[in-house]
Amino acid sequence: MENEKNNPDKRKYDMLQQDAVASFFKNRKTQFLFQLTAVFLLVLVVLAGFFGIQNSNMSLTTISIWVIWWSLLLISLALVGRLWCFMCPFGAIGDWAQRQTFYKKIDGTFSLKMKFPARFRNLFLAALLFLIITWADFQFNLVNSPLLTAYFIVALLGFVVIISIIFERRSFCRYVCPITGLIGLYSMFAPIELRAKDKETCKACTEKYCISGNEKGYPCPVFEYPGTMEKNTHCILCTECVKTCDRCNISFNIRSFAGDFLNLTKTRVDEALFILMLLGVTIFQTLIMIRPWAGFSRDLMIYTGASYDSVRFILFIAAAAFPVLFYSIVIAISKFFNQKIIFKDLFTSYAYSIIPLGLMMHLSHNIRHLLEEGAGIIPVLSDPFGFGWNLFGTSGYMPAPLLASNNILLIQWLLMLIGLGFSISIGKNISRRIFHENDSSYLHVLVFVLIFFVFNLWILGQPIMHKH
Repeated sequence: MENEKNNPDKRKYDMLQQDAVASFFKNRKTQFLFQLTAVFLLVLVVLAGFFGIQNSNMSLTTISIWVIWWSLLLISLALVGRLWCFMCPFGAIGDWAQRQTFYKKIDGTFSLKMKFPARFRNLFLAALLFLIITWADFQFNLVNSPLLTAYFIVALLGFVVIISIIFERRSFCRYVCPITGLIGLYSMFAPIELRAKDKETCKACTEKYCISGNEKGYPCPVFEYPGTMEKNTHCILCTECVKTCDRCNISFNIRSFAGDFLNLTKTRVDEALFILMLLGVTIFQTLIMIRPWAGFSRDLMIYTGASYDSVRFILFIAAAAFPVLFYSIVIAISKFFNQKIIFKDLFTSYAYSIIPLGLMMHLSHNIRHLLEEGAGIIPVLSDPFGFGWNLFGTSGYMPAPLLASNNILLIQWLLMLIGLGFSISIGKNISRRIFHENDSSYLHVLVFVLIFFVFNLWILGQPIMHKH
């Protein structure tokens, strides 16, 4: 039993042990076929946005992106990590433009191969873009405009291609993508991982094809080294290392949920700040949809004399900043009672314990959209452009919620309880690793977690005004 505790690998199953699975991921055409399908669907969505019906409730563009894709993306992050990145059409088009090939391995690339500026090799740009796009949704009602959504997709694609031509590898995916921080941090919860089987083998390897590439594959597009990788945050599951490693030292494991948090040693301030910012933004996105919000914002407009847009912008910034400030105070209190511990270590380490709660808060928000509005895709598939088609005989279907509101609320509460349970367990584990026998310092962070948990339960119980 003691050996099993000390060797967590015994609780993992390497899917690459199966020859069929290994062949699947080593074949260079595999990822291309998934990417090609995703690109085709994205083109269809863009065309529907430009030339199709502009009613958001009947548009393939708005329903497929903001209701279906976004909800399923969050679910996939909890279950399969960054598997979306494996097929992402944006990353694919960037690769194709840079490499001048769809799937074959070639030596030359159509890129200046500039290194990304060192000062921005963090989540700063990704966080800034995430906030800008989230605010653009509030300001311009992006989710209800097929045309604006199509313009947004085309603009983002152009940005990806430009970054790919200027900078080396997938610099966009690593440092710029507006959802890379969200995807990376949430994927730490997923029960799958790509890792080196034996780190000593990596140390002994002199070629290190996983980071230099060879005739079978490219070097890691996001600059990861399997020999030291301990979390899912940056790995995009492209499986290039599976193709290039000549020692078969890469594993694709099924493991327990939240496995990344068990022995986490590499923490970062930018990731901690992103976790906290994301917590506030997620709550704000739900707050503006509940009925009490209308009265609250109206009262603020009356008392301050400011416009609705100004009030909403100030509250949005405050919502993103509040968890950071509140958490900093909590950590300062904990530091006061534990003078030997560095504030930065406390701040960054405990922040990761918030991820499961934040993920489930985000899931709870979007599961209602999916279950109440997701059926709207059924008639749209028969008439994707609103031209009066009936391709699958479902254009006359009248969509209804898949579950009653009370049942959806029960699912939301269950998700929140799951998130709370994992956050507390991870927090206590982090506390024991930092303080050994004395784990009382987590009590202050626990209060922080419980306050956000209870507040979000209250929000979820309020009447909703859908924005889709």
